[in-house]
Amino acid sequence: MSNLRILHIVPWFPNPKNDIEGVFILEHLKALNKHCYNEVLHISFGNSNFKDIYLTENIKTNRINIKTYTEKWREKEFFAGKAVNRFLNKTNERFDIVNFHIAYPNAININKLIKKHSNLKFAITEHWTAYSNSFNLQKNDKGRKRIENIFNNDIPLFVVSTALGNDIQKFIGDKNRQYTVVPNVIDCVNFKYKPKSIKKEFIFLSINNWNSMKNPFVLIKAFKLLLEKHKNIKLILGGKGSMNVQMKKLVTDLDINNSVEFVGRLTKKEVVSQLQNSHVYCQSSNYETFSVICAEALITGTPVIATRIGGMLDFINGTNGTLVDNLEVDSWLKAMESNYSNYSKIDTKQISENCVAKYNSQAVGNLYYSKLMNVFNEK
Repeated sequence: MSNLRILHIVPWFPNPKNDIEGVFILEHLKALNKHCYNEVLHISFGNSNFKDIYLTENIKTNRINIKTYTEKWREKEFFAGKAVNRFLNKTNERFDIVNFHIAYPNAININKLIKKHSNLKFAITEHWTAYSNSFNLQKNDKGRKRIENIFNNDIPLFVVSTALGNDIQKFIGDKNRQYTVVPNVIDCVNFKYKPKSIKKEFIFLSINNWNSMKNPFVLIKAFKLLLEKHKNIKLILGGKGSMNVQMKKLVTDLDINNSVEFVGRLTKKEVVSQLQNSHVYCQSSNYETFSVICAEALITGTPVIATRIGGMLDFINGTNGTLVDNLEVDSWLKAMESNYSNYSKIDTKQISENCVAKYNSQAVGNLYYSKLMNVFNEK
């Protein structure tokens, strides 16, 4: 095991009150655990001030909860910056690298920290979708300028997808800003390949927190048109959200209740089962930073139809699914028809093997560690 010691500073992380918060960050750290010492500083905000230390999957987690008096981000920036500085003043000799997962607001003073703690190397690992719409901030907004300044330097930047890296370049107005893609870890233990068989029904599946970003109406309308040609198809919609009522009304209005099933919120075990027993997974989103569910679908051997946007561009191609150029019903109908008609030609086992090889914990951990070692060895 390497002697490399890394402090990961996070705004979201599994904790006693929420064991799934920021779980994607935890998966990155678990993948690194085979290579180096990892410790977490979790800065959160709430109604009281407290500090605690506990183990999360054998990773020492220092949690600092800060009471704020307003919901203004400027206040959170101030307190987060102060907490990071105090922690590093006490502990900087313990670490080689300080890695900010999700830069804002914890890394707001990163340029000052670099100068103050010259014995440390710094890095940023970004996961946040907010850069795709520039945090809904205008170009001349002071808050936006403060966020931009976090990246206006040569600090190594890791992102979970090429799309997120490009979004950050656009956000800060620097198309030459360097970044390295380190993808999310996908659970290859619970999500496993299962051979597909077509008995009575050919099943299309989509599982989401249903909101306007997920564009369920496009998918439902395209399915209705496909159903007019092929009576043996079924659409299963998992998850809940603000658009569930409208979705169910549309299904009723289109008179396709007998062919569309709403299965509600699902456990992980239920998600695995639905993916393994479906033939094609559909994701008609406006945007996805990565889309873990699409990668999980591929691991089970389920080809994916998705909008040609975001993180899906990194791993969906003609061999494992279809990227749709727009959110027009006719385009989605064409993609669904193609996958249905040509399904016998799809190598579902190869789809699974390729995805497992790229996104399993060991592969991602090896990649991430090698890139962090490059950070450590930089002069």
